[in-house]
Amino acid sequence: MKKMIIVAICISFSGCAARINKVMKSWQGQHFTVLIGSWGPPQQVFDDGGGGRIFIYTQQRQWTTPGTSTTTIRGNATVLGNNVWGSAKSTTTYNPSQTHGYKAYRMFYINKHGFIYNWAWRGL
Repeated sequence: MKKMIIVAICISFSGCAARINKVMKSWQGQHFTVLIGSWGPPQQVFDDGGGGRIFIYTQQRQWTTPGTSTTTIRGNATVLGNNVWGSAKSTTTYNPSQTHGYKAYRMFYINKHGFIYNWAWRGL
C-alpha cells in the first residue's frame, strides 16, 4: 500500500515538473523585457559572469493542515442517547492546525544582449 502511494505522489510531481519545464522553456530566446512585462520585476538580480544577468523570482508556498481532536473514554459507563450512566473519565487531546511552507524559485539567465538563454527552477 505504501509503495502505491509513493508511486502516485511521484507521478503527480513529475506531471507538475513537466508543466513547469514547459513554461520555463517557453521563455528561452525571449527578450527580458517581455519577461518583466509578464512576471513583473524579479526579486533578485545577479551577474552571470559573462556580461549578462540572472533574474530570480521567488514565491512563498504555504498550506495549513487542520487541527484534530481525539477523545478517549475510560471507565464503566453506558451511553443511552445523549445520556451517560455510570462513572467514566474522558480525555480530549487537541493537535492545533499547523502551517507549512517553502520557497519556490524561478531563475532566468539573460545574455549581454538581453535574451534569455537558460533557465532553472526549484520548488513546485
